[in-house]
Amino acid sequence: MDNKYNDFAIEKVDKEQLYSIMEQKQKDGYRLSQILATAFEGYNEVIYSVTKGYDMENYKIELPIDEEIKSFSDIFPSAMLYENEIKELWGVKVTGISIDYHDKFYRIDKETPFKKQIKVIKKEGDE
Repeated sequence: MDNKYNDFAIEKVDKEQLYSIMEQKQKDGYRLSQILATAFEGYNEVIYSVTKGYDMENYKIELPIDEEIKSFSDIFPSAMLYENEIKELWGVKVTGISIDYHDKFYRIDKETPFKKQIKVIKKEGDE
């Protein structure tokens, strides 16, 4: 029996590579599935997922807290929803969002409530 699902691996890429990857995926007929952010000590980990049929590809960047990333809403219009979310909840600095809610996307009392950074502790033998 054929397995039509891939293993959904996450490929780590540079911020500079990501925009051209997303442009190519859109040209190849992929759609944006999700953008996920997590705050770590000194950086945000942001994962971009695109799908086509049963294929899903995931691309991860480690974005230093003070660095900006360009919006992908000009490639995938729905990205503006995810980008407003990660900007408002995690404090990811996204620039050029097609529709920017200016931190009013959610009705929340606390600024960037999920920005609390997780300290990464490496175990012996970890790279």
